[in-house]
Amino acid sequence: MTKLSLEPASDLGSDKLMFVAQEFKSQQPHSFQKKFLKNRLTFIKMDILQQVEAAYNALSLPEKEARNIAMACALEPLSDKPGCVTRHEDTPKNTLEMFIAGGVNVYPAYYHLAEHLQRNGNPSGIYKFFKEAVILSKANREGGQINLGILEFSFPIVAAHILYDPSSKDSVDKLLTAAGKVIKETDQEDVVSFLEGKEAARDISFSHRGKQYEVQRHDVDSVFDFYKQEFERESNGGHPTGVIHNKQFLKNFPDIKISYNTFLQSKGKFSQRLVAAYNAVLRKKENQGIGVGLAADFIAVTIYLALNYNKNFYFIG
Repeated sequence: MTKLSLEPASDLGSDKLMFVAQEFKSQQPHSFQKKFLKNRLTFIKMDILQQVEAAYNALSLPEKEARNIAMACALEPLSDKPGCVTRHEDTPKNTLEMFIAGGVNVYPAYYHLAEHLQRNGNPSGIYKFFKEAVILSKANREGGQINLGILEFSFPIVAAHILYDPSSKDSVDKLLTAAGKVIKETDQEDVVSFLEGKEAARDISFSHRGKQYEVQRHDVDSVFDFYKQEFERESNGGHPTGVIHNKQFLKNFPDIKISYNTFLQSKGKFSQRLVAAYNAVLRKKENQGIGVGLAADFIAVTIYLALNYNKNFYFIG
C-alpha cells in the first residue's frame, strides 16, 4: 500500500509557490491573514492565480477530498442532461436546489472518511461514513430523493484516492482498479453500515410520499460480495439499470471510465463536455434501457476525477 501523504496534489513548478503552500500548512486554522502578512514579500512576487493555486495546495487532504466531492455533487445537476434535473428544469420529485444542497451537505462525511483513512491506512470500517453522508445529505432539504447512486459510486473511489494516490500522480485507470480493491477489503461491519445507509436513503426519499420498498439483504462478508449477489440477482430478469449499476463495482467502474475519457476528449464549455460524457454512456450498446439517473451519477464522479486529475487547474466555465 502506498504510504499516505499530505503533500500537495501537484507540483506547480515554483519553489516560491510550494514554499507558501507548505507554510500555510504549518499554521493553525483561520490564520491566513497572519500568514499573508508574515510572507507578504513572497506573495508580492506571485501573481493572483499563483496565489489561488498555492491556497488550494495548502488545504489538508481531508479538506481537498471533501471539497472536491461536494463540488462534483453540486455541479452535476447544472448541465443540460435530457430527463434529469438541470439548471433549466426540475422534475416532479426533485429540484435543482435540493441536489445542490445535498451535494454541499456531504462535505463533513467525506472529511471524516479521509481522517479515518489517514489514521488507519486500510478500508475496514469506512462505510459508517457512507451512512453519515446519506443522512447529512438531507439537511435543510424540504423533500426530494437522496442521490444514493452518486454516494455509492464515489465512496470507494474517493477512499482509493486517499489511500493509494492522494497526490494524483498516477492514472485514473489505476485509481478505479484500486477502488475495486477497496470494496473487496471491506468487512461485515461495513456491510451493516452500508445497508443502514441504503435504508436511510429509502426512508428519506420515500417516507413523505407514503411509499416503501425492502432493501435487498445478503449474507456476505464484504460490500463487494453484496454487489456480486445483487448483480447475479438483477441479471436473472432484473432491470438493466440494476445490472449496470452493480457491474461497476465488480469490473472496476467501466462506465465511469467511459464517462471520464469522453469528458477529457470533448471540446467546448464545461457543461457541454459533461453532456457529451452523459450521452456516451447512454449510447453504449450494453447500456440500452438504463435509467438516465444512472448516467448522471457517473457524471458526478467524472467531475470529481477531473478536479483531481485534470492537468489544467482552471477548467470549469
